[in-house]
Amino acid sequence: MVLHTERLVACEEQGLCDLLEVFSSIQGEGPRVGERHLFVRLAQCDVHCAYCDTPLCHGVHAHARLERTPGRGDFGIVENPIPVDRLCRRVAAALAGAPHCAASLTGGEPLLQPWVIEGLAPTLRAAGVRVLLETDGNLPDAYDRVRGSVDILSLDWKAPSATGEPARYAEHARMLELSGEAEAWVKLVYVAETPDEEIDVAARTVAEVRSDVPFVLQPCTPFARVRSAPSPDLGLRLAEVAARHLGDVRVIPQVHKMLDVL
Repeated sequence: MVLHTERLVACEEQGLCDLLEVFSSIQGEGPRVGERHLFVRLAQCDVHCAYCDTPLCHGVHAHARLERTPGRGDFGIVENPIPVDRLCRRVAAALAGAPHCAASLTGGEPLLQPWVIEGLAPTLRAAGVRVLLETDGNLPDAYDRVRGSVDILSLDWKAPSATGEPARYAEHARMLELSGEAEAWVKLVYVAETPDEEIDVAARTVAEVRSDVPFVLQPCTPFARVRSAPSPDLGLRLAEVAARHLGDVRVIPQVHKMLDVL
């Protein structure tokens, strides 16, 4: 995994966004599954999960994709990085073209570009949609900077058995604590090899910080280095483990993959 730090520094200094794409679709993950969201996908990421289904986020791209008509998949190409104020205008036009429940700032890892989140939030809220941050939970300081611009926190609790990355549990817990009473949930992707112990530690830690949030177990969709899906029996067992500590435990797959939408 290569993080293009100099590019990020230049983007912040010049008011630019390192962007991958903007599109309208159905939210396919977490408790708000099934809602119409506008997705603003930022480039660059600080981890390289074994199951990553957005490998383009790790590269440097001269162009980004912006959907012309919400939900149609008729993308136009723009130069990248894109000025944040121009991105705001394009996002406002997309939100005016169809009703949306929220705007999902995703990636990659959007907290690598906190100035973009700060810049977009007023436009999104003015359009009457909530700001949903999808994050790997590794950058609590950046989240602390932007949490006033975020309405909903979707925190990925990264299980080493699934990601192939080191555990960052302290960072996850601190970010969840910083969320205060805001709407939030924790999502943990699991694979066939995920042991009960990882779920137990995650659920117990979440319960100690915010026992009110939903804890979503997401069976991994085979992609990249993950070749097979976990069994239904494993999902049931892991949910039982999590339920020892938390009252709201759910098993939710990637529904947008089933619907064959972006």
